[in-house]
Order: sequence, then structure tokens, then C-alpha cells
Amino acid sequence: MNRAPSDNELLSLLDRLDHVSADELESEVLDFKPWTSPKDDLKVAVEYAICFANAHGGVVLFGVDDKLVGRATAIHGAQGYDLERWRRDIFDSTRPNLAVEIFELTVPEGTGKLLGVRVAADDSKPYGTASGIFKQRVGKSCMPLDSAAFNRQSIRTAAVDWSGAFAQDISLMDLDPIEIARGRQTAERLRPQSDIPRLSDTDFLSALGAIREGKITHTGLLLFGKESLLSRLCPQHLVQYVWQPSETQVARNDQFRFGLLHTLERIEQIFTSPANPEQELTLGLQKLRIPAYHLEVVREAVLNAVTHRDYSDPGKVLIRQLADELVITSPGGFMPGITPENILRHEPKSRNNALANAFLKLGLVESSGIGRRRIFVRCLSLGKPIPLYESDGHSVTLHVYDKGYDENTARLVARWTDEGRELSLEALMVLAYLRQNAFIDSNAASRLLQRTPAQTREILDHLALPRTGILERRGHTPAATFHLAKGIAKDLLGKAAYTKTRGLHPIRYAEMVKAYLQDHGSISPKECRELLGLGESQSAKVEASRYLKAWSTGNDAFLDVHGHAQSRRYFLRPQKK
Repeated sequence: MNRAPSDNELLSLLDRLDHVSADELESEVLDFKPWTSPKDDLKVAVEYAICFANAHGGVVLFGVDDKLVGRATAIHGAQGYDLERWRRDIFDSTRPNLAVEIFELTVPEGTGKLLGVRVAADDSKPYGTASGIFKQRVGKSCMPLDSAAFNRQSIRTAAVDWSGAFAQDISLMDLDPIEIARGRQTAERLRPQSDIPRLSDTDFLSALGAIREGKITHTGLLLFGKESLLSRLCPQHLVQYVWQPSETQVARNDQFRFGLLHTLERIEQIFTSPANPEQELTLGLQKLRIPAYHLEVVREAVLNAVTHRDYSDPGKVLIRQLADELVITSPGGFMPGITPENILRHEPKSRNNALANAFLKLGLVESSGIGRRRIFVRCLSLGKPIPLYESDGHSVTLHVYDKGYDENTARLVARWTDEGRELSLEALMVLAYLRQNAFIDSNAASRLLQRTPAQTREILDHLALPRTGILERRGHTPAATFHLAKGIAKDLLGKAAYTKTRGLHPIRYAEMVKAYLQDHGSISPKECRELLGLGESQSAKVEASRYLKAWSTGNDAFLDVHGHAQSRRYFLRPQKK
């Protein structure tokens, strides 16, 4: 059992007390405690709550002596407590505040009630008591959280901003003046209106958060530290670039331990070299350059990787360029609450706020969270596949693809840009999807756009506005589908695409069904949808049912229906003589 046990699982375990003690039933996620008093046991509950929260979650169950064998003697129950007060006091007595489930189990022994505290697995570690106690479940014991583990968890969850903390045993003399000058040049180029580049060295470094209270921070070390100093004091600060033209060939393998600004420049140089070939697309009198990997995409991806990585992890940032894919892996999983399924929509969280703020003041980033969307927009605007984020909990990986590009999409976006029309990220993602699929419904679009169903329907309806939209709607229920508008379909997929997607004109539907019945005798709703090219969406099923009902009722009906539900079939009605 590696999760907090359920009520039924607890009741099953209690049945074993006639043969073993509760101590033998305890585990990494379960502990039994005898009941003494509401006040004293609440203090115990607080410590066990943070103990389980700092591990994998769990349950502490009060009212059971863990040393005795036999249900009747081991279970004495709990009494005199207030469920809501326990829930509130545990929340108030933990830092950060911890919400737990307080529950009762009904048993025939003792007072008839056991009191339980169930703690869910949580990523916002480390948790401690208001008095400063930090414990973690290890096996069947709650052990003090050692300082190294405490620091690692604090950095990983951003409870402590490692980048803003002081670097030990270094002074201003240990910073590289060349790297400080590089920082000034970066700010002058990207933030020409800012006063930061014209400040004295000390004020310049202070403005960037590289110096605080006269001491060098980890941000100062990462940006301006000498290479030898970084290797000694921050060995995990390593960015590696590997170019693999094939599975068995490594054409280049570079390791950078410079300050981050120098490292970023070196990586940008790589992607302005033959390692990043370009194609040219003629647009009237202009040329559109389409590189394998847009330089802005590479820059944003690397900045994200070094800014949000876990610097308590000894791993490195790895940039692996393959034949048709760029893979950037950064140590440390996503911040709590962020997943690959909501990465584009979740409010930005930074593991290293001081470093992120320095990049913002230097002009390397515009605003937190925008970079992820920019990566997607740049790729999709050039007709590239949709990028992909993955995480195994220990690292985050971004896949950027170079499996050719869609020339028609690149032309369309470039033309619209010249006309002052902007395609949003949502529109670009829907276009990319519809290049491979005939239609999209709100369920598929909700997953694609990482939006709620209500938000998604609003977006699709907006993209299907007359005259300015890129989509057409089919159906009028929440299950409606959307396909490319006629002009967009022609530009992206060719002249015949719209006709194929739109299908037969409804005026010919009855004629087609009659011909089918003359050849085959009967037709099912599914066969009708296939014949008319309506598809298998819910909207298509509703539409087909509406036609079949109209053709089997009324004065002009030509169908007879036999069977019900799944077995229903339609036959040609005999003509009256």
C-alpha cells in the first residue's frame, strides 16, 4: 500500500487485530495511536500530519492501542473531540497551512468511534509545525527532516528561492568583469530606455539582484561568476549541447560552465550556424526564412530551462539536437499544480524568482509565463508541428520538432501578418489540428487548447464568426463540430478540401439513401452516416437521426422503420398503387 488507505481498507485491517498487533499493521502510510485526550492527541495529530505530508501522504488512526493483540482489548475508541476544530487547528498549526481530512470510523468496540486524520500526497513540501518542527515518514517512523533533505525540498518546491540566497565565501572580486560588461551590453541592446546599463557596477549588480545587503547572491554567481568559481561552488551549473545527426553518430558535444549570459550567447551562435539550416519561401518580392529551429524558440526554451530548473539537483540542462527534433531537458519536475496538460494556461510559477527577475530587467524575457506561449506561436506560425512538454516528476522535457514544415500555413500566416491580422495561439493550434483531421469538436479542442469546455466553445464560436472567422460550424448543439472555412481550407489543403469536408449537399441526401436501399434493401443509422459522409461525432448522429425521422414520417415519407435502439433499420416503404 503506497497511498493513504481508504475507510474500507482500514476496516479490513482492523479485522486482523485478533491475530496481530496494530504495530505490525503500520506502514509508510499508516499509523495507529491510543486515545488519551482531545488536547494532547491534537498535538500528536499535527506532527503526524506534517510527517505524512512530507512523504507520500497517509493516515493516523486514534483509538487503537498498537501493542495489544485482540480487537476487544486493542480498540478502545476516541471521544470528546470536535471534528471541525481538529480540521481548523491542524490547518492553523502547520506551515504552510495543511488541509487534511478528519473522519470517523464506526466500530463495535470501546466508544464505538475511531478518529482518523487522512493526509493526501502533496508537492508543496516541506511542511512544518508552527513551532518549527519538520518531520518525514520513513518506513514506520516519523523522523526529523535532516537539513540536506530540508534544503532540497525547500528549493524544489520554491519554498526558498535558491537563486536569491547568498552564495557562500565569495566577494565582488570573484565576479568576472567581462561577464558584467556582457550584462550591460545585453541591457543596452534590449532595454535601451532603462537606466540600469548606466549605473555603477555595484548599483548595476544590486538592481539585478546579483548583490543584496552587500553580499553576492546565487543569481550573481550564475550570471557573472568566473568559470573556475562556478565549477567549484556550483558544479550542477552545466548546460550541455549534443548534436546527433543519427542514432549512432555524435557530431558535436559541448559543455558550458560559463556565466549564463555567456552560455546563452554560445548556444545562439550554434543555432546561427550550419547546424540549424534554413529554407527560403518566396512571398512576392519578399523572402521568408524558415530555419529548422527558430532562434527565438531556442532562446526561450533555454531561458526557461535554466530559470526554472532545480539547483539542488546535481543534474544538468541537456540540449539534444536530433535529425528532426530538438529536446531540452531541465532537472526538477514542474512546480506544484503545473502539468503538461495545463502548462499553457496555468499561472506562471518560478522556482528561482531572483534569477527570473534579473532576466526580466536585462530584457531577455518580457513577462513571466509568456515564453511558453511564444515557443508554440513561433513554431506553429511556420507550419511546424505542435511542441510537446513531458515530465517524469524529476525533470521537464520540451520537444520541438523539425519534421519539415507546412508551406501553405507559413504563407497564410505571413500574408495575414502583412495585412495586420493576427492569428492567436488558439487559432494556430486549431489550424494545425485541422491539417490532419477533417473536423474538431469541443471535447477534442478542450484537450488541445487546455481550456474548460465552456471556454473552448466560446473560442470555437469566435473562430467561426462570419467574414472574419477561420472555421465553419456544423450543428447547433453543444456537440457541434467545426471544420475549416472555405477560403482557409482552399489555402491550406487545396481546392477539393472544403468540398470533401463539407460533404454532399443535403438536397441530395434522400436520393443517395433511396439508391442505397434499392441496392442493399435496408440501412442502419451508422450506415446512413457513412453513406452521407457525416462522420461519427455526436453532432453527426443527431443530424442523421433527424433526417431518418423526417424520411419515415409525414406525407412525403419513403422509409419504414423496424427494430429499436441499436437494432433499428430502415426499409423502402412500398409505393401505393
